[in-house]
Amino acid sequence: MIMDLSQSSSLSQSKGRFVENSDKISNLPTHIAHHILSFLMMEDIARLSMVSKWWQELCRSISSLTVDGMRYRGKDYKLIRFKNFLERLMFRRNGMKMVQFCVRWTFLKWHLDEYRFLTWLHDAVRCNVEVLYLDLCIFLPGALKIPLCVLHCESLRFLTVSLYGGVLQLPSSSGFTKLQSLSLTRVRVLDDLFVEQVLSSCNSLDKLCLDGVNGINNINIRSSSLKYLEIRSYEHDGLFHLNVFGEWLEELIIHWKFTPSGGTSLKMATPHLKCFTWGGFPPDNYFFGNLKCLRSCALSLEQLSSSWRPPYLEEFFHILEHIEELMIHAQCLKALFKAGMLPIPLKHLHTLRINLSSSDSVDGDVYKAIALLMKGVANVLGLFIDVKPSPKKRRNLRQA
Repeated sequence: MIMDLSQSSSLSQSKGRFVENSDKISNLPTHIAHHILSFLMMEDIARLSMVSKWWQELCRSISSLTVDGMRYRGKDYKLIRFKNFLERLMFRRNGMKMVQFCVRWTFLKWHLDEYRFLTWLHDAVRCNVEVLYLDLCIFLPGALKIPLCVLHCESLRFLTVSLYGGVLQLPSSSGFTKLQSLSLTRVRVLDDLFVEQVLSSCNSLDKLCLDGVNGINNINIRSSSLKYLEIRSYEHDGLFHLNVFGEWLEELIIHWKFTPSGGTSLKMATPHLKCFTWGGFPPDNYFFGNLKCLRSCALSLEQLSSSWRPPYLEEFFHILEHIEELMIHAQCLKALFKAGMLPIPLKHLHTLRINLSSSDSVDGDVYKAIALLMKGVANVLGLFIDVKPSPKKRRNLRQA
């Protein structure tokens, strides 16, 4: 069979054009190519790095790395290969800029893997990492000891640590230098002065989130840099006293549940606070100080009838007379109604949101409370009533 040479030539040219036009990503700017790669799993990046030298260089220089070792439970051989690839990748970066480094990992034998993990952190610091996210499950008796290189990292701005109840330790001699945001979730600390130690050295910290930090009976927040503070504490965390002193704090979220034992207290000195979200159980004693700048408040307190006496309610709502936005749970409204404190004059309020559970929606006292509340908010422009379905109804909706 004889093929026409001109036909063969045109086929080769069309094939060449197809190959040339099919590789769109190599013509993109590097930062856009990196953004596309950031949506891939690390395993896919490992495969791409073996396609060619160009792909290897692109994968090696990616600015955001997400390492998810929790996907390899029960697959030891794959986990070993993955660890080896990650070590080579981190080492070969040789100081290339890294914006974000996220690690999700389960350490069954921390004493064997601690050095390897700390090496990853050291390599990330060498690459001037800015965002560090650590989601780690460390089996006892292991504890995560933040190395000095992380604390002294000049480029680090955002740090998030979640340990599933594991122990977190910091070197006693120093703290974070340029950190702007710190979030700790489900960690256990061994020093009651842990928070004070962190804040004493973080002069640039403007956002702090403490969610389920166990091992601290007294939390004392004293900062002239914080603008956002979120504290979530639960019955098993053992928190009894919460003191917040933030001169420039603008937003505060407190969700605090505790075992009823008496003696709990909340003290605040936040003269520039604008937004306040308060949920959980009301403490036995509290002091709010000057809240004249407060403009938005969300209340979802529980167990009011047994824990909070009407004088406390009256004092708190007197503080709220200047607010413009209010979100309140139906149980709070019901407690106010039973205490005979409605209506409350909120002359500046323009947005009101009321949250009801499915059981509240059939409670006559709740609707009486809403009607009385509306008499004191004559200038309101927006009224929203949200009904949250019961857990059973939510399950039925998901199944449907």
